[in-house]
Amino acid sequence: MENEKTVLITGATSGIGKALAHQFAANSYNLIIVGRHSDTLLKTKEELTSQYSIKIWNIEKDLAQDNAGQELYDEVKQSGHTVNVLVNDAGVGERGKFVDIPFTKYSEIIHLNILSLTHLTSLFLNDMVNRNEGKILQLGSIAGFQPGPLLAVYHASKAYVVSLSEALATELNDMNSDVTVTCLCPGPTDTNFFSKANMENTRVVKQKDKLMKEPKEVAEGAYKALMDGERLYIPGATNKIMTFIRRAIPKSMQANIQKQFYEQVEE
Repeated sequence: MENEKTVLITGATSGIGKALAHQFAANSYNLIIVGRHSDTLLKTKEELTSQYSIKIWNIEKDLAQDNAGQELYDEVKQSGHTVNVLVNDAGVGERGKFVDIPFTKYSEIIHLNILSLTHLTSLFLNDMVNRNEGKILQLGSIAGFQPGPLLAVYHASKAYVVSLSEALATELNDMNSDVTVTCLCPGPTDTNFFSKANMENTRVVKQKDKLMKEPKEVAEGAYKALMDGERLYIPGATNKIMTFIRRAIPKSMQANIQKQFYEQVEE
């Protein structure tokens, strides 16, 4: 059908990415879902197809590997799909002192959070600009607005995503393009990010009932912001206030406040 639209979502099998897949499916988008494991991709596809009358294609790809972005793009192009919306959701972090974490982990974080995101954005954005149609949703974080001791590289990677997204939004506006870039910057969200990042016993997790939002709530707001062409979307009044208050205080104070959330707490 001519009116059919397709969204490609990386990191679509869990957390915010999965919630976004549900959100787009509920709005009649066909889905290309990307993840590292075929079993979780299949499970996610079955869950979505049982609820929505849409088409779904699975692509198994580890975007932390060299040239994975190009491989993904080529596979999508060869299959004949037009990606109307790109959602760069896949990301990873690791808690610990910078000197205690091996560089191989930092390489994974940088490849996934920065290199693959940038590569996919470059490839698909060029197509979108050429046809003057399309939207990109980047998963930033409120972590991108302040330094994060004990999650130093993760915070730095999200600062890159925020900066890149806002710059691209300006460039597209200067071109009078109908293509838009939106950066989603959630605060703590109840996903498996924290278990994967070795953060189960930290203050932010122990206080999750007070601090964390549900992925569904984040995804609903992000979808609306994307459709409205907003440059930046920070879910929740508290997250908005804290983000902009911290811009007005010294970086050393920002860092110390943030570090407290990532410190281990006694059982």
